[in-house]
Amino acid sequence: MNFAMICDVVGGDMKSYYIKDNKGYDFNDNPFEFNVSIGNDFYISMWNYPKLYDGYFINWQEWGDDLPDLELDLIFLSIEKFLLNPDYTVDKIRKKYPNAKIAGWIKELWVGAPYDYEHPKHKARIEFLNQCDTVVTNRPELNEHQQIADNVDKPFNFIPIPVDTDYLYDNFYKNKELSIWAYLPNPPERRANTYEFCKYIHDKYKIPIRYKSFSPGQSFDDIYLPQSEFIKRWSSCAFHFNLDPIEYFPGNQCGLVAATGTINIGGVNDYHHILFPETATCDFDILEKRFVEYLENEDKRNDVIKYAWDKVNSVFGFDAVREKIKDMKYE
Repeated sequence: MNFAMICDVVGGDMKSYYIKDNKGYDFNDNPFEFNVSIGNDFYISMWNYPKLYDGYFINWQEWGDDLPDLELDLIFLSIEKFLLNPDYTVDKIRKKYPNAKIAGWIKELWVGAPYDYEHPKHKARIEFLNQCDTVVTNRPELNEHQQIADNVDKPFNFIPIPVDTDYLYDNFYKNKELSIWAYLPNPPERRANTYEFCKYIHDKYKIPIRYKSFSPGQSFDDIYLPQSEFIKRWSSCAFHFNLDPIEYFPGNQCGLVAATGTINIGGVNDYHHILFPETATCDFDILEKRFVEYLENEDKRNDVIKYAWDKVNSVFGFDAVREKIKDMKYE
């Protein structure tokens, strides 16, 4: 399949790239790596969609009206920031790539918290999705998606964000230290009570806590680790604490955790529920009970690890996501 993922705009210095033999290259044919990749071999999150097919990522803002000449069969199209901008339309993509099916991709939910159904961008999103051939979402359980679906006359398809389980297993699946990694993501509100809960468990059960080390007065946000070093550090821990209380994030980090044989404790993102259902909560009492059970029972730990490993492959593995794309429904 000739596949492309096209976004109206993405943050940072993210450039367009293509995949050849499972490696990324920019459109000048240079190996392409970025802040959360490992070389041009390993990408995370949505950047893995093009890797399913030796496909393309197009940052539309980078090209303007001079989009690259490609023969495409399927496009995941995300227009979010520029929904109200007449320079970014489904019609332009159809004219440029007339043979491609266009899947309107709900990449993020960003119109207010709680979601604002009267926001002009919400109404523009409904119009955008109705102009596509089908709709793709990586969130199966979010109520707002059902509300959107009620106003869109196209099929909705749950297409998970792919996880490169083979690379993670080969490079980071290893024996674990009986310790806790305190995962403290951005934005800060996603950290909630993660560190406090880690410290409580440490004080009570004398389990070491690991996290990005920092100097007095230095913010967690000021610390950058290369992706390989970051994964190496947290994947060496038996437990990964992440009490993210925000439901509308998918929970990509949890997929990486499952693929490296570490146990995730806490959080209510969708992927927490799919991969680690027993600990997909932010309730301290429930989490402490589960943690003690896992700590004292190696067989139980192994059962949780195996369940998560099987699930991350059957739902988020490259082969599994390709099958879901093959079975997508269209208008």
